[in-house]
Amino acid sequence: MTDSRTADKFVLRLPDGLRGDISTWATSNERSMNSEIVHRLKRSITQDQLQEEQAKMISLLLNQVETLETQLQAKAQHGAA
Repeated sequence: MTDSRTADKFVLRLPDGLRGDISTWATSNERSMNSEIVHRLKRSITQDQLQEEQAKMISLLLNQVETLETQLQAKAQHGAA
């Protein structure tokens, strides 16, 4: 874990009410507000990365399905001829 004296620091302005929400979540998760914010940022970044990977995989799979459908249609046409 990074020493808090040497960790990067960042001033953040929060919309009204968000500080209270973060405090509530932090308390219920037995974390400091800072740890709660860091945890949620990391989770958000991980989820975005997973969604990007899923979108790539879906695109690849759809391309493969399209290729297979084309091949099946071509075989069906050759069989009917």
